[in-house]
Amino acid sequence: MRCPLTHIVGEAHMYRLFKYGIVIMTFIWLSVTSANSDNALIGKDFSLGIGQSARIDGEKLVIKFKAVLEDSRCPINALCAWAGNGKVEFEVLDIKRENKTIVLNTEEEPRLAPLKGNTLKLVSLNPPRIDGVSISPGDYRVTLSVERKSSE
Repeated sequence: MRCPLTHIVGEAHMYRLFKYGIVIMTFIWLSVTSANSDNALIGKDFSLGIGQSARIDGEKLVIKFKAVLEDSRCPINALCAWAGNGKVEFEVLDIKRENKTIVLNTEEEPRLAPLKGNTLKLVSLNPPRIDGVSISPGDYRVTLSVERKSSE
């Protein structure tokens, strides 16, 4: 089925409009995501606060720290039989694919996630818990790393 506008403006003109529309949408997407994001280099650790995002240099990916879903980590001023776990939610925005949600853990699996030929790793969740002191959501920071998958 042909678009009704094709009859009026011509097929070649419709193709150009479509092509330029995609380019314009790409620039809009990049400007919106870059307004609230920093660049992160592959192989280098980077940190994010809740609501912050980082664009992975050269990958057309943006990783956004959405929430801490669970924080049962052992407080630093306590003795625990188990280290506990921090469960963190991220949103990955990919310009060529749909957005997806990734959940990573500090102690339990998964601690790593495949990410467009790379691996996303949750390095740490801060601040550490202290017995009797609550952590407000805005105080959380994660340290992440994106590593290239080895080509074995």
